[in-house]
Order: sequence, then C-alpha cells, then structure tokens
Amino acid sequence: METRNLAIMLTDIKGFTSKTAGFSRAQTQELLSRHRELVLPVIEKFRGRLVKTIGDAFLVAFDSPTDAVICGVEIQNVLKAHNAERAQQDRIEIRIAINSGEVAVHDDGDVYGDPVNITSRLESIAEAGEVFFTEAVYLAMNKREVPSSEIGYRQFKGVPEKIKVFRVLREVPVGSQPPGEEAAAEPRTSLAAAAAPGAPAGIRPRALSLLLDLLIAAVAAALLHGNFLAAPLMPLYIVSPGHLLLWVLYISIFLKRKGATPGMMIMKLKLVDASTGLQPKRTFWRSVMGVVSAAPLGLGYLWAFWEKDALTWHDLVAGTRIVRA
Repeated sequence: METRNLAIMLTDIKGFTSKTAGFSRAQTQELLSRHRELVLPVIEKFRGRLVKTIGDAFLVAFDSPTDAVICGVEIQNVLKAHNAERAQQDRIEIRIAINSGEVAVHDDGDVYGDPVNITSRLESIAEAGEVFFTEAVYLAMNKREVPSSEIGYRQFKGVPEKIKVFRVLREVPVGSQPPGEEAAAEPRTSLAAAAAPGAPAGIRPRALSLLLDLLIAAVAAALLHGNFLAAPLMPLYIVSPGHLLLWVLYISIFLKRKGATPGMMIMKLKLVDASTGLQPKRTFWRSVMGVVSAAPLGLGYLWAFWEKDALTWHDLVAGTRIVRA
C-alpha cells in the first residue's frame, strides 16, 4: 500500500439530518444533487481528488495544502452566493476542516491514517461557513495567500497530543495579505481572533464576568437573608458551607441550562468543552472545583497567567474553556 503526504479536506452539511427530516426522498436527493453541483466543480478547479462521499460529506485529497485551503474558501463563497436569496430550508451551509500528513493510499484510492482521523475530529468542531485547519496545514501552506487566525489548542478524542487549530480570516480577501504581516495571530494579542465567536476569551473579560457573578450572587444571598443592604458583605457569606453550596448551585445551574452564567452572558462569553467546542457536561464538577481553585488565595484562578492556554485549575480538571459567544 502506497503512502503519500496529502492535505485532507472533509466537508459536511450543517444540520443535514434535521433539515431533511421533513423532506421527501425526492427533496433530499435534490438537495444532495445541488450540493454536488455547487461544490465538486470548485474541488476540480483546485486539483482536488474526491476520495469518497459519506452521506452528505465529501472526503477530498489535495497535493497542495495551499490549494486545499483556498478551495475551502471558494466553496464557502459559492455557497454564500447560493444562499443569499433562499429560504432557510433551501440553504446549504457546510463545515470545512483540513489537515495534512502522511496517509496510506489504498489500491481503490481510499486514504487511511491519523491525518484523516484528525480531520474528522476537527470537522466536528468547525463552524458552518468557516474553513478550519490544523497547524500542520498552516506550517506547510503559503501564508501570504491565505490570511488566517489562530483559534488555539484543542484536545481531540483518541489523539494523544493537543492540536493547534486555525481558521481562515474571511474578513480579509484571500490573496490580500499585506507584505510583511504575520498570517496568524496569537489569541492573547490578536484583536481579530479575540473578537471572533469561539475564540478563547481573554483573562480580563473572564475576571469581569466573575466579579459580576459575585455581585449578582451577593444580591441573591442578601435577599435570602431578608437584608438587601447586606449585599456588599457577600464575601463574608461565602465562608459558610451554606453559601458555598448556593454559589456552586448558582454557577452549575446556569452553565448547565444556558452554557453561561449571568456574568458571562453580560460579557458575551460561554463555556465549552475544550476538546469538542460543544456544550460541556461536567458543569457541576467544574463549579465545585471552582471553589477549590479559590481556596488557596485564588491560586487556581491565577494559574491562568502561567498556563499556556490561560486555563484555570477547574477548567483543566473539568476539560472546559471559556470562549467568546
């Protein structure tokens, strides 16, 4: 079996199952046919090879990582134009993920290996209308042709190392990267990345959201004590087991139901699973560990200043992170 170094692209229609749940077989086939008519010519234009279709998904191989990323951008542009004047049910919105590496090429043309598996994991967290790609692609592609922004490290199931993820900055036209400028920006210093939905939240907005939650919880505790004027004394209440439990419930209930506390919603933040980018499941455990983080003079919170992804103890334990909503 031959091995080759290829860029692997995986595309997937957003909400395909729910979209077609009320469709007849003819309507579903029409949607898939239209999808192929729009996407396949772009893939051919950039010398991509369709390896196989997996339901509504396309697995595509490219010799050039740069061609793969530019192809992804062009596909999204074609679909954006297609969707412009169509009803929601007729729109085709897809997620695109790209990875690069050495793969095994079977006699029938199918490809196997870790690069393919990582592409599949990346596609699961990609956003509709966007092009996500790994550091392997970023390092190999022509950075002057594709403006990009670093999203940050993600831990994928079954992959031992964290993978650094990037996305195409579609606010900047492809091919218009000014000479001498860096294509990728660190999340702590990039204004574009910091403002992007799903980008890691900075330490400052997270700190402000925590202060807002303390204030809101203070008012709630004061009302429970029948003394609204006691709200400023909330820090004194928190030392009691009853108020610690109230704080844990306050945090965990909002995170479970809304994905964000009131303070986080005000600051336009949300909590996600660090590996998938989806709604986290361990919210109560994270809330309990948040108390532990605060116990030793707030060391668990201050840990974010030293941790490479700016994560607190309770985020590290629960496998979560706070991002821009």
